[in-house]
Amino acid sequence: MKTRSRGRHRPAWAFRWIAALCFAITFGGCADTPKLEVPLTEPQQIGWAAVVRTNTSVARPIRDFVLRHAPYKQIDTKTGKPNERIGRTPGSACEVIRYLAALAASDPADREAVRKAEELARWVIRLQETDRSSAAFGGVPSTPDLPMPANRYFYTIDAGFCGTAMFSLYDLTKNEQYREAGLRFADFLLNMHSGRNRPYSRSAGLPDGFCEFVVVVGPQPAWNCDRHVKNLIALPVLRRAAQLTGKKDYEMAAQSARTFLVEGLSGAWEHADTEAVVACETPTCSHAWRRVPGPKEERDYFVYGDTLAYALRGLFEFEGASSAVRTLYAQFAAYRGKDEKTRKYDGRIAFAGYLHPKSQSPDPLSAYYDVVTLGILHNLRRAVNADHYAAADSVLRNRLASTAQLPWRMGFDFNFPTDVAIDLTTLANIGEALTLPPAPARN
Repeated sequence: MKTRSRGRHRPAWAFRWIAALCFAITFGGCADTPKLEVPLTEPQQIGWAAVVRTNTSVARPIRDFVLRHAPYKQIDTKTGKPNERIGRTPGSACEVIRYLAALAASDPADREAVRKAEELARWVIRLQETDRSSAAFGGVPSTPDLPMPANRYFYTIDAGFCGTAMFSLYDLTKNEQYREAGLRFADFLLNMHSGRNRPYSRSAGLPDGFCEFVVVVGPQPAWNCDRHVKNLIALPVLRRAAQLTGKKDYEMAAQSARTFLVEGLSGAWEHADTEAVVACETPTCSHAWRRVPGPKEERDYFVYGDTLAYALRGLFEFEGASSAVRTLYAQFAAYRGKDEKTRKYDGRIAFAGYLHPKSQSPDPLSAYYDVVTLGILHNLRRAVNADHYAAADSVLRNRLASTAQLPWRMGFDFNFPTDVAIDLTTLANIGEALTLPPAPARN
C-alpha cells in the first residue's frame, strides 16, 4: 500500500503516529525529464460547468455498492466487512458524493443517489472544523475513526475532494448549506496556501504551493509544508469560491499554486521539499523537487501514477483542455514497458501504480495499473485524445463495468488479484467514468 511523505515541524508525538497514518491514507501507490514545450503561465479562464452525462444504468453494480458501503474507505472482498484499521474517510466519501451528484444530474429520477449523497455530505459537514481560530478551520480530519492523535490530521487533498463535492451537490440541489461548506473548504485551502499563521512561507510575490497537512492536537499545530503536486486537484475549488463570492484572494492563491506546482508536474515530481522551497528566492525551484525512493532506496526514483492523474484532473478542471494539459497528459501517457513484465503496459488505459520518469516506464517489480487513474482521467481523455478515450473506454465497459467487486489494482494483462480490498474511491471514479458517453465505435 502506498505511503506518503513524512513532513516536518511536528511535535514528538506526531512521529509515533505517522506510520499508522500513512498506512491509513490511500488515495486510490534523479534524472532530467523531457521539458515542457508550452507556456506554464496564463491559463485560460473557464467557468465551473456541468458535463452532460449518459448511460447511467451501466454503472448500477458500482452505484449499489457505494450506496451500501460509503463512507467506509475499503471493503474486504471475502467478508464484505469494512477495513476498520482505516474506517470511514471524508476524502473517499466526497469522491462518492461527486459521483452520485453526476449520476443524479444524468438521471433526475434516481432519488436514492441524491439521498445518499446528501447523507454523506451531512456526515462530512459535521466533521468540518468550524472554529475560526483553529489552524484547521474549514478542513476535515482524514481518518476520524482512528484514535488520537491520528484522527486530527487535516489534509489539503481532502479539502480539494470535498470542496468539489460540496459545490457539485449545491449545483444539484441549490441547498445553501453545501455552498457554505464548500466555501469553508476553500478557506482551509487558502490557509494552507498563504494563511497568516502558516509556517514555511516563501518570500512575498513568489509563487507557492500548499502545505500537505496540519495536525491539530495540543497547544500548537504541527505542519507538514512539503508542496505536493497532486494538490493541483484543489484549484477548481478556489476558482469556484472566487466566482461565488467575488473575493480575489481565492483566485490569486489558485494562480500562485498553479504556477508553482505545474513546474513539479512537468518534471513528474511528487513534491517540493519544505526547507529547499523556503530557501529558494527565485520563482522556479528546480533543486527543491523530490520523488519516491526506489526499491534499493535510490533517491528521487518513482512517482505515483495517481499523483499525476489527480494533478492532471485538477489542472483540466481549472483551465480546460489547455496546451499545458494536452502536453503533460501526452507526456505521461506515452510511458511504455521496457521489459517482459511490463511490455503489455498501455498508458492510454490507466497509469501504473509506480512510474519511473528517467526511463519513462512503469515499475517492473509492482507491475500493475492503478485502476482509479482510468476513472480520474476519463473526462480529460474525452476532451484531448479520442483514441485514448476509446482505448480506455473499451476496458472500462468490457472489463470493469460488470462488477462492483473491483480491486484497486489490475495487472497489465487486465487480470485482477484476489486478495486486494475493494476501494470506494476507485469505485466512485470508475462509476463516474461510466456515466460519460461511450466512445464511438472504431472501424
